[in-house]
Amino acid sequence: MNSLPATSPEHYLTGTSAMTIPSGGAAFVDWHFVDTFLDRRASFRIAGRNFPDTSHLFGRLGVYECADILRRNGVALSPDDTFYAADRDRAVLDMIAGNLQLGRRPDHIRLADHSDNEAEAGQLKEKISQMRELLSDERQAKLLDEWLMLQ
Repeated sequence: MNSLPATSPEHYLTGTSAMTIPSGGAAFVDWHFVDTFLDRRASFRIAGRNFPDTSHLFGRLGVYECADILRRNGVALSPDDTFYAADRDRAVLDMIAGNLQLGRRPDHIRLADHSDNEAEAGQLKEKISQMRELLSDERQAKLLDEWLMLQ
């Protein structure tokens, strides 16, 4: 069982574990949340520690403090503990950018899997386009362009 890592606005939970945190006032949690936060069977990806830092691309976009959400859903945190995580879009953007930084095309990521409707998919594609404009490494840009053609 893994303990919860220390987080901050600069070093926050990202990736698939961050996507299991309920948002939008959700009144329930699913088995992914239970495995990740209650049974603590998941590995925790912390931006800038054991996962690439993408702040040069996104700043603090989509990073939020979620300790109250975790507490309401059964995670044992003391009242003064804070916990920072990426929202769904930021977690997806981090996974894409992290793969690009490692020289890999993110073929395991499908935008349709991370959007509930066409409007959300469009917003995510817009953020990816903005990221594309910020990439200075031509190899990363080429990998992103190839991946986008598969979406």
